[in-house]
Amino acid sequence: MDDSSEAYLCINDPNGNCSESHAVLEEEEEEEEEKFRRKLKYFFMNPCDKYTARRRKPWKLILQVLKIAVVTIQLVSFGLSNQMVVQFKEENLMTFRHLFLKNFSRSSANTHAVYTQHDVYTHITYTVEQFLMLPSITVGNHEYEKSGEVYTPLSICQQFYHNGSLSPANESFHIDTHVDEECSLIYPRQPFSTLTANPLNFTLHFERLLAVTVKFTLKSINLETVQYHELPDCYVFNIMITFDNKPHSGRIGIELDNDVQINECSDWTVTGASPRDMYIMVLFDVMVILILLLSLLLCTRSVKAGVLLQFVSYNQTTYHQTHQTHAFLTQGFCLVSSP
Repeated sequence: MDDSSEAYLCINDPNGNCSESHAVLEEEEEEEEEKFRRKLKYFFMNPCDKYTARRRKPWKLILQVLKIAVVTIQLVSFGLSNQMVVQFKEENLMTFRHLFLKNFSRSSANTHAVYTQHDVYTHITYTVEQFLMLPSITVGNHEYEKSGEVYTPLSICQQFYHNGSLSPANESFHIDTHVDEECSLIYPRQPFSTLTANPLNFTLHFERLLAVTVKFTLKSINLETVQYHELPDCYVFNIMITFDNKPHSGRIGIELDNDVQINECSDWTVTGASPRDMYIMVLFDVMVILILLLSLLLCTRSVKAGVLLQFVSYNQTTYHQTHQTHAFLTQGFCLVSSP
């Protein structure tokens, strides 16, 4: 029975029970309102107040603290693993500079250069010899890249202007800005030995020379991660040494850069490692997943309860506004209808 029907019966009640029925309705409304107020107050209580009110243990709070702890452990573990990757890359870059750059020192990393034609040839020859002798001189596990059964070669390329003549004494020049490139390939062969001839089968055109680049690829494996119960990754280092002569100032800067690719090793075997540690890591990952799923479920349940309370609050407000309007009209009709 809606409010309009109640108002009609109240107006046409011959026994004059309008005030009694209205009092009963108000009492029921107050009970519903008090019940809703208690629900709303409990919903916004903190875990300590909820425990004091109903002696319910704060499971959601305990779960959130546990989630923070396990996620923090995972972040620390990931940070340590990422630190090992970054450290391995940086140390290899410094190793390559010491191996393949003649007379390199850490203090001259940004100022390493040559100033004579003889020094340019000498430094290129030194790099090639170090590359060919790498298996017998490196203290790391660096090896050449293979394409099938053949090692990938080292390439030496020079970039220079297509044509030109310079005469600083006469303050004149003629230059063709098209850039040509000449390259030479050197394959490592077993047994690895030093050069027996000039590695360059072309002449450097210093007057028109822009740059000389030496490129080669090496591979390595980061074994440090085994100590932390992680499978090692395989690294591919694409190394490029640049002799920069673009300014033509009499100083040719030398710089070594490498592009690193990290791959999952295709064939591996780890012996001597305790399987219990691997199982513990897997169990920990499963526990983290379960905790996150349970936390998501509880958060969804809490959001649902909040939405339902908001809906009930809206209905309560609408009901009170409608009922107060009908009560006002009912009292008006009683006054008009009374003799």
